[in-house]
Amino acid sequence: MNKYFVLSFSLILFSCGDKYAFNPKAIDYDGTLDTLMPHFAKLHDSIPDKDRFLAKNKEFMRVHKLERQYEWHYYTQANNGYFYFLISRLEPSLKRDKYAGICGRFKRDTKGGIDSVSYEELFWTWKMRMPELKTKAKELFVKVIENGNVDNYLTGKKEGFWVEFPDEKTYYDKSSQTWKVK
Repeated sequence: MNKYFVLSFSLILFSCGDKYAFNPKAIDYDGTLDTLMPHFAKLHDSIPDKDRFLAKNKEFMRVHKLERQYEWHYYTQANNGYFYFLISRLEPSLKRDKYAGICGRFKRDTKGGIDSVSYEELFWTWKMRMPELKTKAKELFVKVIENGNVDNYLTGKKEGFWVEFPDEKTYYDKSSQTWKVK
């Protein structure tokens, strides 16, 4: 009986220490994801980039969300007024078992909606299996909130594969809201 108490107490302690973990009751996560998805979703060839936010593409986005198995991992509001998030999505792989993490931030407008102009992506992880992604995502999210960047986790700076981009050649251009090559 004591070993179950210790295990339960350890699990409670571990979960309480994860102050940025997503809380499904805090916001409308599904609606928030639907609003954010056009920013980073892989578009069908028939959808021009300029049309990614049009209502006529909602059905494509809905199907894409299911197929790519988007999942919330972290969400928090920081002192700078930004809301930070980290989600994962299924990426192409032979066994269909690898996921990438996408971390970004945005501000909310006066009505509580997402201010699309403030949206920016902070990093994407390399694709990896979910247990590894969960471990790395937690560390990366804490670093981006507390340090403002994940520069020490870029490829070549930290052993293993953590952050795919940005890198020395790729950066996020906030004005066009796309990743660009220098």
